[in-house]
Amino acid sequence: MRQVLLIVLLSLLAACGLQTRPPAPDGSSPALTIPQERQLVVGYKDRANLEAIARRVGARVVATIPQLEAALLELPQGLSQAQAARRLMAQARYAEANRFDRQPIPLPAPRPTAQGLSSQAAFNDPLLPQQWWLGKIGAPDAWSQGAVGTGVTIGVVDSDFDRSHPDLCDQPSRSRCVSGYNAFTLSPYAPTDPFQGNPGRDTHGSGSAGMAAALSNNGQFVAGVAGGDGNPASAARLMPVTIFGGSSGGYAGDFNVAQAVVWAVNGPDGLPPTDPGDSGDGADILNNSWGGGGYSHLLKDAFDYALLNRVVVVASAGNDYRDAYHLPSGLPGVIAVAATNPHDEKTDFSTYGPWVDISAPGDDVLTTYVNLGSKTWLFGGTSAAGPVVAGAAAAVLQVLRDNGLSPTPYQVMRILQMTADPVAGPPAVTAGMGAGRVNVAKAVRLAKGITTPAALPADGSNITVGVLNKAADAGTDMLGFVPFSSVTLVHAATGKQYHAQIGVGPGALFLGSEPGNYRVLAGGPSQLLLGGSEDPQETVVAAPAGSSPLVILRQQADLYETAGGSGPARNETPGTATDLAGFLGTLLPSFTLSAAFDSNNFAHLGLPEGGPDVDVYAISLAEGTTLHLRAASTYIGGQGKVKLSLVAPDQITVVASDTEAAVPASLSFTVGTGQAGTYYVKLEEASGEQGLGYFYRLGVGTNASPAPDF
Repeated sequence: MRQVLLIVLLSLLAACGLQTRPPAPDGSSPALTIPQERQLVVGYKDRANLEAIARRVGARVVATIPQLEAALLELPQGLSQAQAARRLMAQARYAEANRFDRQPIPLPAPRPTAQGLSSQAAFNDPLLPQQWWLGKIGAPDAWSQGAVGTGVTIGVVDSDFDRSHPDLCDQPSRSRCVSGYNAFTLSPYAPTDPFQGNPGRDTHGSGSAGMAAALSNNGQFVAGVAGGDGNPASAARLMPVTIFGGSSGGYAGDFNVAQAVVWAVNGPDGLPPTDPGDSGDGADILNNSWGGGGYSHLLKDAFDYALLNRVVVVASAGNDYRDAYHLPSGLPGVIAVAATNPHDEKTDFSTYGPWVDISAPGDDVLTTYVNLGSKTWLFGGTSAAGPVVAGAAAAVLQVLRDNGLSPTPYQVMRILQMTADPVAGPPAVTAGMGAGRVNVAKAVRLAKGITTPAALPADGSNITVGVLNKAADAGTDMLGFVPFSSVTLVHAATGKQYHAQIGVGPGALFLGSEPGNYRVLAGGPSQLLLGGSEDPQETVVAAPAGSSPLVILRQQADLYETAGGSGPARNETPGTATDLAGFLGTLLPSFTLSAAFDSNNFAHLGLPEGGPDVDVYAISLAEGTTLHLRAASTYIGGQGKVKLSLVAPDQITVVASDTEAAVPASLSFTVGTGQAGTYYVKLEEASGEQGLGYFYRLGVGTNASPAPDF
């Protein structure tokens, strides 16, 4: 699946020192007080790199997430979005908008309540017989085996849930609930603190929490999958992680949500679970009944942080009524959950696809509401199906820990998948419903028989995919990578798919991938941002259980086409030239750039070819500087011919090379007195060859440093 990263960036040429913005006077996160169009999230390498990034775009550092090496910048007004993105291309690991357009997964329209189904158990919750979905997944059987979620903490990443509800937090002590985190104020809160939302509006989190772990066998209202056996201490603990609500009921923004995820993983003591000093106060499972919007490197890094710290991440697949990719459920390693009806069929509203891992009931399921006149409601959608799986994961995790085991998130998912029941329906649909409908009774029974690490399911593979420029020389090229390529892994045996996007770094990481052989597919780079050739590539990789294979693909890319303020345009004139220093940062005395001549770069946008491709680069030269240039081409199926020209600041050509023949085209020029300024390096293809398979390399040297030889 091809995805295009939509980046919203602004920048200014003026530089400033590194600064951190203080909290807003009303306690709100600074991200909620800055105009959204001026918020930029960047991935950095170290503190010095962050300082350089901020200076380069004249930005103020609002906040950082050290665990993710991510920062939120406040940008001044100035350059266009694409120009600013290009300005940071050689320095930031990624740069993207701080998105505010995600939402709780909307509930489907009400439908007739299921008839003829009930959940029979020895528990005394008065509405349990109406909770058909608990019987369908075998929850009473799991409870009879003692699997009720004891000792496991489920983080409910949603709107706040109502801790005054007797089925969510026991009253009045609220002992089964733990401290939570408010992504709007970036502050923790206690179980006894007031509801962090509007009780008449922010009901979604209460429904999610109840599906996973409403207190069971307490003589009140309903039961949950991991809700204990009557003693609140036996139930899974609930951790509220509030990312929806605030003053307007909206979304706290990707940056604040990433901070909230990190906090939930670490818990109040701030230490990750892998730290020897950790008190174990973080979440063991994160349920996410929300999503939408475009791809986010930041959110992927946040959930990768959770997975690497052995936190199980569950996310609802969405209610898009079709086969469609969804985020965050589509991120590698996240358990993506589709929804089924009482007849084990896909609900008409559920999203499905080859990236879904498992299914669960989500059609008119009775669960907890906010503590108003009615304390229960008919919840629905994949919003309900996701926490069913989160509760089942808690039951499995409890059993494995009771057996002295510490499974990975992938191994917990595999136990749920290996014991799932079939989903009914046409094969084209059921193939997109994952391993089947979760059966917690069977999963618990399997887990009880696993008493040694060797008996756990084989662990997943962690695959890294990098994309290099076909024409680049890794030793001398300033930009040998192809950033923002979309990568898809397709399991050869099962058809399971994983999606991620390359940043400006070592590649895309696919955590918790199913062991086996994969097709690896890379789409072209983001032409909207970078220009480039449509050059999809494919290879295969073997990914044995527990392995960490590295896959390298090479694509043809013309990274130096420009995207002007009014849309994409070629860098074929001095007026649209690519500023080398602006794009690459500080230029080395000797370096190469590798690109392509492709007149069809923007065809996918419906723009005309506009004649042969010509590339023009701007470079600032001081008096007395000697510039050395060299260019050579490679053309698959023929011989290319490159010609070099150097254009002065007044746009008069001052020197031109011979056309490339047996040796590269080359020229040298020394800037005379009074001739300092911006010069333009122009590359033309003289033989008429263009398109896929045509590469050129430009070598640049100054003064005593010659252009690299090739």
